[in-house]
Amino acid sequence: MAAKHSGVSIEQDFAECGEVLVDKIQIQQVMLNLVRNAVEAMANSPRKLLTLKLLPQVGEIEMSVSDTGPGLTVSARDRLFSPFSGTKDAGMGIGLSVCREIIESHGGRMSAGENADGGTVFRFTLPFVRNDDGG
Repeated sequence: MAAKHSGVSIEQDFAECGEVLVDKIQIQQVMLNLVRNAVEAMANSPRKLLTLKLLPQVGEIEMSVSDTGPGLTVSARDRLFSPFSGTKDAGMGIGLSVCREIIESHGGRMSAGENADGGTVFRFTLPFVRNDDGG
């Protein structure tokens, strides 16, 4: 993975969660995009820590991808999920809008905010599979 070649440390905290019904390839695409963005954001940071968390919530799971990069400006945050409005010199600026579209097509939500340790955290949720008895 590019993270290791970039001097990025990776922490994982994956709690036991219920089942979700997803298109595996699409969710892998979302994760790859978020991890790649995080690694690129930390390119010039003295502390390079990528944190991946999977936590159960009420009726859903929450996945978060956090970095210790410079964080997002207010203007970047406002247009973050808009197509063709990327913050990088390279690329078309559609990655995050496609990610959000994928997550929403699975019945989830996607958001971004400030990481408590500095940098940015992206979160998305996916609903648990419901049993026939409603649970």
